[in-house]
Amino acid sequence: MREHQPAASSVDEHHVRGLPRAASVLGGLVLVASGLFPGFVAGPIASDPLRGRALLVAVVGLVVTVAGVLAARSPTGWQIVCAVAGSVGLALVLVSVVDPPIELTASLGVGLCLIGSVLCLVAVFAARWRHRWSPPAVEQVAEATNGSGSEREVSQRSTGRTVALAAGLVIAVAVAYLVIWPASTPRLDARPSPTATHDDAIERFEEVTAGEAELNVFEPCESRLLTHGERTEVAVVLFHGLTNCPRQFVEFATLLFDAGANVVILRAPEHGIATDDGTAIGGVENVNSLTAEALRDHADDSVDIATGLGEEVRVLGLSMGGVVAAWTAQERADADRVVAVAPAMTIPGVPASLTQVFRNVFQKLPDVSLPSSGTPLDHAYDGETTKGLGATFTMAADVADEAYGASPASPDVIVVLNPDDDQVDPVHLSGFANAWAAHGGPVSLYRLPAVGLPHDVIDVDQTDGDPEFVSPILADLLDGNRP
Repeated sequence: MREHQPAASSVDEHHVRGLPRAASVLGGLVLVASGLFPGFVAGPIASDPLRGRALLVAVVGLVVTVAGVLAARSPTGWQIVCAVAGSVGLALVLVSVVDPPIELTASLGVGLCLIGSVLCLVAVFAARWRHRWSPPAVEQVAEATNGSGSEREVSQRSTGRTVALAAGLVIAVAVAYLVIWPASTPRLDARPSPTATHDDAIERFEEVTAGEAELNVFEPCESRLLTHGERTEVAVVLFHGLTNCPRQFVEFATLLFDAGANVVILRAPEHGIATDDGTAIGGVENVNSLTAEALRDHADDSVDIATGLGEEVRVLGLSMGGVVAAWTAQERADADRVVAVAPAMTIPGVPASLTQVFRNVFQKLPDVSLPSSGTPLDHAYDGETTKGLGATFTMAADVADEAYGASPASPDVIVVLNPDDDQVDPVHLSGFANAWAAHGGPVSLYRLPAVGLPHDVIDVDQTDGDPEFVSPILADLLDGNRP
């Protein structure tokens, strides 16, 4: 009869081999990366609290990595190190969420810290699970007392665990690739080709918009050009939001036109496509091929047209358009003033530090259509799309990377914050504006009054909006006034 031996009182070298050890080493390396990342990105403008947190995480990660390599020599010490590291990492994540650093891109280190901490705790759990359910001592006794039958049983158990371990490693590598491995952030250099005269601007506008009929663009969403028939003192570029179209800005553009400006509103790529019969706006899946490079070209075309329409070029964008406006401010010196309204730099509803993680996933997986959280509009796609969000956040990441190293090319930049906005993070945007201005650049922050305004503060079809209140404020900001 087979004698059952009690399990050992603690894990040994057999329990820490394989997945637990690999998870702890990977977790340690991720923690080291999370500690080094802010220094590489924020550089000289990193705050002292951020530097302190980053150094602590890097040291903890290094200790965990060494402990993982030497795990078989001291399984008990390895458990303690992993558990402490995971707890310290989670505590720092909590502190950083409650009291986030003002630096924007540097906050990615918080997301990496969370991943590394979880990996450390998973490693301990995996080793304890092995100890509880698959103690090597039982297998050895069974093999010694039951002969060939038990040998086959042990072999089957060993094979099953090997298969499970291999599957776990494959899953871990896939998750690491999707979540941790950074998605590419292309360097979106400007490609300016500015027009010099009103006639040149009209010709360029017609070239850029020539294909809209073939694309079956919904009539209210066609690109708009409001011109006085000659070059004016001021030309204004307006960038609409993700899933919306130029119809969003028609009333505001008319206000600016009546004040004497020429105004151009180009339809963003993949936006404003109608249903097959052309009687209504199409589905949000139309945006599933949007890229950051296409948004860059969209911005360049708009500014190139505006330089021929006016002596001075002013730019305003909202949400995704706010990101495009921010890119324009960073890259185009011929944009004399840029107003970025509630730029969609991060995913709403989650910590800003996790936006990079979502962007990684959005870029590597097929497009998924998401339900809309706002008021359905008859000229905007209903819902969101992961590829559209990914393109927006990729351009935002490029802007942030450049903003940490250089001042904007535009001589006057205003970031507009809506304190009641539930689609962007006001604290995050405030930190971004402050970091952008840290080089002594011409960046200022303007806060709209806290009167319950929605994210889309300009579209007259937004039932909760108040464009009659907001439009004069934005017009004043475009004129360089701070109401």
